[in-house]
Order: sequence, then structure tokens, then C-alpha cells
Amino acid sequence: MLLEVTRGKISEVVRKSGCEAVRMVPRETLEAILDGLDESVPIGIGSAAMFRSTYHDRHDSIKEFREANFGWRQFFDALNEAKESVGILAARGNGWRMILLVNESADSVIACLVRPPSRADWPTEADKT
Repeated sequence: MLLEVTRGKISEVVRKSGCEAVRMVPRETLEAILDGLDESVPIGIGSAAMFRSTYHDRHDSIKEFREANFGWRQFFDALNEAKESVGILAARGNGWRMILLVNESADSVIACLVRPPSRADWPTEADKT
């Protein structure tokens, strides 16, 4: 199922997010990512169990995917704790990519996987996320 939200709504949700991985993205990069979103943003909605299975498989079987992203701990914690459906969307800008996990109504970012352009761009402490 797809949920369509406005760029303004998802931008506001991302900016006020308490997600560790989101807060580690440099502010100017985060703004470039959000500004690059289409006016209408499609969010895939599905069960947390489905996304958990998919991302565990990717994490376990694709070394490059696992090592290129940070935010795994919070991402899997959020999927394990979710009691309802969740939403997922991808965004990118300035060479950075984000896979945002939101609640079912898309009014809260519950976790995020972040891939900087290179390992040299990883924020301090990113390995702990």
C-alpha cells in the first residue's frame, strides 16, 4: 500500500525527528535531501515484520549494504518494537542516501538508515548507531 504525503509534511517530520542517525546528517546536507523530494512523496506501508525480514536478509547477506549504512541498531529496534504497520521511503542528496522508517500515519520518523558518500564522511559515533 502507498501513502502519499506532501514534501512539506515529511520535511517537518524529518527535521523534528529524534532519530540518532538523522541528527548525524550535516544540516546543509539534510536540507538538500529534503529540498530534492518531489512535492508529493510516496511512502510504502507494510507490516513491521515484513520490513524486518527484508532488511535482516539484506543486512546479513549483502556486506556492502551492511557496511555502507549506519543506523542499523535503531532501525532494527524500531521494527522489533512496532505493533502496527510502518512506512518506508528513500531520499537522497549531496551524495547521501537515507532510508526513512516512519509510523503508519507518517507523522514521526522512528528510525533511519543513512549512507554517506564515503566511509570518510561518516560522522563521529556513527558506528554506534
